[in-house]
Amino acid sequence: MAPRVNLVTKRLLAACLCYAVALGVMVYGVNAFYLDQLVLPELTRSLAVALLLVGMGLAPQLFFMSVSQIISQPENMTLTAKLQGYLFNLGVFLLICSLLMEWLYHQG
Repeated sequence: MAPRVNLVTKRLLAACLCYAVALGVMVYGVNAFYLDQLVLPELTRSLAVALLLVGMGLAPQLFFMSVSQIISQPENMTLTAKLQGYLFNLGVFLLICSLLMEWLYHQG
């Protein structure tokens, strides 16, 4: 029974760490947004990274599995899995948008 409790504790710590880092990234992003004369790409990039971290926090068991186990898992579409997919997709989309905005911002 002890290894299972240890794994549950590790998952809880991984999820809390992801959420705490996401909150820190958002606080830094909002602060940098106001201090750097309202530069939108920085805020968008911070939001994207925070969304990716929150998505990682929704499935902390992935940190303790091998890549072959993750790939071979059957596709379960629980509400948490759907939400994690949406957060990851939105985070990647916002990250790409922020990089494009940064590129366009420096071009002009």
